[in-house]
Amino acid sequence: MDLNDPSKHPAPAMDDLNAVLTAPSRGAVAIAAGVVAATVLYCSAQAFMKSYGPAIFTSPFFVGAVVGILSRTRPVRNALIAVGIAMGLAIFTFREGVICCLFALPLVVPEAILGGVCGATIRRHVRGVRARRAVGLALFLGAIGWGAIEGALDDPARHPVHEARTVAHIAAPPARVFAALADRQIEVAADWPWFLRIGLPMPHRLRIDHGGVGAAVTATFSQGVAKGHVTEWVPGQVLAYAIDRYAITDLPFHITRLGRGPSYGLRAERVDDWLTLASTRFVLRATAAGRETDLERVVVWRRHLAPAFYFGWLQQTIMQRGQDRLLDLIRRRVLEERGRDETPPTARPAGPSEMLARR
Repeated sequence: MDLNDPSKHPAPAMDDLNAVLTAPSRGAVAIAAGVVAATVLYCSAQAFMKSYGPAIFTSPFFVGAVVGILSRTRPVRNALIAVGIAMGLAIFTFREGVICCLFALPLVVPEAILGGVCGATIRRHVRGVRARRAVGLALFLGAIGWGAIEGALDDPARHPVHEARTVAHIAAPPARVFAALADRQIEVAADWPWFLRIGLPMPHRLRIDHGGVGAAVTATFSQGVAKGHVTEWVPGQVLAYAIDRYAITDLPFHITRLGRGPSYGLRAERVDDWLTLASTRFVLRATAAGRETDLERVVVWRRHLAPAFYFGWLQQTIMQRGQDRLLDLIRRRVLEERGRDETPPTARPAGPSEMLARR
């Protein structure tokens, strides 16, 4: 047998090759291009920007526009798929947490839809293939340029300042309330509302090692420990402290971005990603001739997330409701301790020796 004889080994038919090697659909190409665009935009934002500003949260619009320009049909669906795949990659590479992405969805989804509609409109009115590609490239480069300019001009120290203020009336004198805050470890029950427990650091314990300005403060919450120091100490009147550093114990795919969490070989997270706590202050005011107390807690922070119409409202709501709940738990604890202290001891039955002595 002649192995070199071509007649003995006929070439496969082209129809058979086409049946095996099918070219990707135009929709798949558009989705793949969108995923690449989203990845590059995210990486460029991480490289150029100092915080999560408008440029990074508007990138889904530009991704949707690129996908819409390349899609012959279903541009909105393709845009949403591309953005969803990109968010999945960010989660599985430990760049973002599941909760972070869930909080961003109210912005990401409408922007991706709007971008897909705009891209489809451009495709309908711009006939030439090269012209469409040029428009898509211009949008893509414009998004990168926006992030670079925003990063160069951004100053986190000048970001908006927020304040949450809560007052709780406690039927106990200021000295007892201050002792509950400063002399003993505060432990709060973990019965927080569900919308606060999902992915947010809920306080569990607060301990002050010793009295006075400069005393060490340890705040334990659901995703780690915060270390700080007392900045103001007036017994019975004022207690204030500041947080210096965090020790995060986040689970994989769950990033709170409060301090340096597990980096998994990648860049460690920064406290400036979400917010910077400026101060936390308790003020006690005596009422009812000193028998009761108005306990006021004020927390001040800088918000590093934009746009303000969404993240400003979101942070303010979460911080305010969490603080309201915290002071309610402190009030209940003080009243429970007061009730235990004021309850007279239960009379003990007399023993045999005591009964004989009485006779």
